[in-house]
Amino acid sequence: MLVQLEEWHPEDIRTVYRHFPLLTIHDKASLAGQAAEAAGAQGSFWAMHDVLFTQYNEWTGLSPEEFKQWLNIAAEELELDVQRFQNDIESGRYAAEMEDAFFQGIASGILATPFLFLNGSLYQVEPSLTNLEAYIRLELLTKAQYDRYPPMTLEDDVQYIARIELEIGEIIIQLYPELAPLAVNNFIFLAQEGWFEGNPFHRIVPGVYIESGDPTGTGLGGPGYYFDDEISEALTFDDPGMVALSSSGPNTNGSQFFITLAPLPELNNSRTIFGRLIDGLDLLKSLNARQPLEDFLDPPEVVILSVTIEIR
Repeated sequence: MLVQLEEWHPEDIRTVYRHFPLLTIHDKASLAGQAAEAAGAQGSFWAMHDVLFTQYNEWTGLSPEEFKQWLNIAAEELELDVQRFQNDIESGRYAAEMEDAFFQGIASGILATPFLFLNGSLYQVEPSLTNLEAYIRLELLTKAQYDRYPPMTLEDDVQYIARIELEIGEIIIQLYPELAPLAVNNFIFLAQEGWFEGNPFHRIVPGVYIESGDPTGTGLGGPGYYFDDEISEALTFDDPGMVALSSSGPNTNGSQFFITLAPLPELNNSRTIFGRLIDGLDLLKSLNARQPLEDFLDPPEVVILSVTIEIR
């Protein structure tokens, strides 16, 4: 799992291994850690680590003395200096290090193995590939987020049109700055900053709505700030093609938005509508179902290539 994450993010993550030998439970925990360190002194820490991990069932039932013999054979197969390796084990060169690792782990709040610290914080969610990839994407997003809502730059008495280029074609949105100035100003700012480029449609409910605006594809990412709702009785979800802000509650608007594919009057007066699709509805109706945290490891069907703002 960690190997896969390193392959996906070679420039973004670094894996640091920490021992946590459960000395009070496992009679060979210290020896296993010492063996990895003794091999590491000869440049083969990870090789010995992998042998211990993958062949656990072979040595878990051995006595400590039998385990030492097993380790000598493993060291020989790894082409280590076996005599040097054996001397390190017999002398207990790394025994104190294992004891320190145990007490440091307890002091850090670790109760069992395996465990993960991510950026210094104990990771307490199920360490699945999906959850870890979501965490990494959200953590990387912080580098692109903003400290505050952007300055207002809307011009008076003009029309704003957004052309969204997709891999499968183009959709065109008429924006409503007079009814939702905060939302439109925000959308234009993010579009001009390139925020939406590469964003997938992370949530697709066929025949109902599609959602985008989160670079991580998790459905949890945003620009780093929230802004207030702009609910207008002049704009409703009674027709398909309405463009509105996604939110998790009052005044939690950010970068995520959705486009309705059918009338959804049950949403009236609950979301900020800031635009209307004027071309491309049939294109969006052809998309297949997708849910962010269920499907986001799979390549998205559609990605936003660019968003161009036109003033008329």
